[in-house]
Amino acid sequence: MSMVRYLILRTLIFVGCLAATWLLGMRDREEQLLAVVIAAVASLVISAVVLKPFRQQASADIAERVDRRVERKREHASGSDEAAEDAEVGRPATRTDDGATSGEADSDFR
Repeated sequence: MSMVRYLILRTLIFVGCLAATWLLGMRDREEQLLAVVIAAVASLVISAVVLKPFRQQASADIAERVDRRVERKREHASGSDEAAEDAEVGRPATRTDDGATSGEADSDFR
């Protein structure tokens, strides 16, 4: 939710800067692109200073979500690794024609 709040505030700052350029007289068709560029640069500078706490909160929320997702994947992977190891230990080794066990026969090194 904090990312949405940051995005809305940043958009409002851009719209405010664009309105300010319009009020300063950049209304002609030829000046519209320049007005948008000036508004974008001004909103970038203003957002970097004014919205710093909101940006940090949004970043912390995203980092927390990523950490939780990584932890869930680790828990899930460790559970499946243990099951695979138990299945491997429980399986008897079979002999091949050359006298090697099944694990040795799959090896590239002989």
